[in-house]
Amino acid sequence: MNDHERKFEAALAELATTDMWAGNYKPPLLNVQRRLGWMVRPPHYASFWRVMLGYALWFAPVWGILMWFVSWRGQGFSLVSAAGAAAFAGILFGGMMALYYARARRRYKLSKWEDL
Repeated sequence: MNDHERKFEAALAELATTDMWAGNYKPPLLNVQRRLGWMVRPPHYASFWRVMLGYALWFAPVWGILMWFVSWRGQGFSLVSAAGAAAFAGILFGGMMALYYARARRRYKLSKWEDL
């Protein structure tokens, strides 16, 4: 077991001692990233900016494409306007998720990743 895997397991063990739901500290996106072979941290142990960017980069295109086909195309939105709105929504969603994880990290007094 390499150092990253050891820290990952220690982080999950620490998170399991809290009253958080497992889905909050081990979200489906984390499972997908690990299956792809990415060495990622649980979101509570990642920096604010990494969490924000990570959530924004998948949310913006998914939400933008969905909105394009459900609503915006019929309303005459330009692709530039739709892309801008999707980017804004992604940044907003990513920022809210990063705030959520940062708040939970402080509330539960979680260890720093480097200290695991």
